[in-house]
Amino acid sequence: MAISFKKYVDITSGVGGNSPVAQREFIGRIFSINPLIPTKTVIEFTTLEDVGTYFGTGSEEYARASFYFGFIGKNITRPNKISFARWTDADVAPRIYGAKGIQALASWTSITAGSFTLTIGGVSNTMSAMNFSAAADLAGVAAIIQTAIRTKTGTQWTAATVTYDATNQRFNFVGGSAVAATISVTAGTLGVDIAGQLGWLSPSAILSAGALLETIIQTLTLSADETDNFGSFLFQKALTSAERLAATIWNDAQNVKYIFCLATLAVDASANSAALLTYSGTGITLLGVSNEYPEMAPMILLASIDFTNRDSVINFMFQQFSLTPSVTTTTESNSYDALRVNYYGRTQTAGQLIDFYQAGYLTGGATDPVDMNVYANEMWLKDAAGARIMQLLLSLGRVSANANGTAQLLAVVQSVIDMALFNGTISPNKDLDITQQLYITQITGDKLAWRQVASKGYWIACVVQKYVENGVTKFKAKYTLVYSKDDAIRKVEGTHVLI
Repeated sequence: MAISFKKYVDITSGVGGNSPVAQREFIGRIFSINPLIPTKTVIEFTTLEDVGTYFGTGSEEYARASFYFGFIGKNITRPNKISFARWTDADVAPRIYGAKGIQALASWTSITAGSFTLTIGGVSNTMSAMNFSAAADLAGVAAIIQTAIRTKTGTQWTAATVTYDATNQRFNFVGGSAVAATISVTAGTLGVDIAGQLGWLSPSAILSAGALLETIIQTLTLSADETDNFGSFLFQKALTSAERLAATIWNDAQNVKYIFCLATLAVDASANSAALLTYSGTGITLLGVSNEYPEMAPMILLASIDFTNRDSVINFMFQQFSLTPSVTTTTESNSYDALRVNYYGRTQTAGQLIDFYQAGYLTGGATDPVDMNVYANEMWLKDAAGARIMQLLLSLGRVSANANGTAQLLAVVQSVIDMALFNGTISPNKDLDITQQLYITQITGDKLAWRQVASKGYWIACVVQKYVENGVTKFKAKYTLVYSKDDAIRKVEGTHVLI
């Protein structure tokens, strides 16, 4: 034996600078009223097959996911994940969708003392001594369970229903009262447990809490609070004019964080444009034939961008999908362009019909990015910079409120700027008009800043500022990045001079 060496020399090992902060994935989020999506929940899928397994291949969710995952962009990239969230547009009772699986009547008729415990809204009841020996079919099994549940006290129990879904081969439950109430199931301990056989145990079962009606703003806020890992969103159910406006105002307040993809009928295009045009970030797209989803085009394009690749940013116009054109005349095209309503349009040359998404604009005022590509690029740049800065704050013992601290912050932001130059978000060697030059000079206080923006593509500075909050003196680093956005060519004019 010997005295521990650590009494004299105690060295602690660890990996420094290793506090990664995740960046958002700019995937699409679809809000659905489908009760298969648990209330106040977001579910994500990486394959079309998984969407089909969950919702069924005849569902609208599957049809939209098929369009979404079926796209391959010009850079040979495609969306790799989609998310669905529940919009509770009416009061709903707690529900259980049992796990899918082959159910055999014989496995039930052998049970004469089945049990499980069901908890709704904090009230637990154990169903026991359930005898299935006389059940004639699986619907009869469901009826026996329903009878046992209805012997308990309270409308939630006495009006509950249990059914057998023969198509999906699962047992489903619906509570008797549409109120806010959690729901859970635990295995029975009296006699034979049937919770597992019912498919009502987590994680295989779909358990959805009872909930009260949510407004559009409540739904969006709850969903983003649960996870903001998305870049665009839409609602499957047609919205009222008030709901469209509410969603647009909410999105505008997020300040270039999401794109709201909104479908419009031709008869409503002018009214929607007039109501929403002053708010940023909404892509209004003209609906075409039924069972097609042209409003998903911005969502799909955004989700397909891989910002880690060279020159990976895209122009949202001139993108082709498997869609039927909704605009085929110049008059219509000019009319919708003036409204800033997008559409899938058709042109032709030499008798060849060419269809593509047009024109790739968002709603917004004079100071908002209205080009979808510019808006998408800024979404990525903000998120990447925020993640790198947070990683710095988590990794270092401190970031000092002095020149050393600002140098550290500028270094991590510079790494994002370098990536922005690499992927095309920042566009160097661009001509700036006199108004832009004067504005850059005014905002930076540097008479030569505009030259740097024009040549290098960006100008950046960082200062430390003192402020008082709740009676406490604090310090903050404030950086300003001025960069040349990547504008996309939308039209080519040529002059041919023959001598």
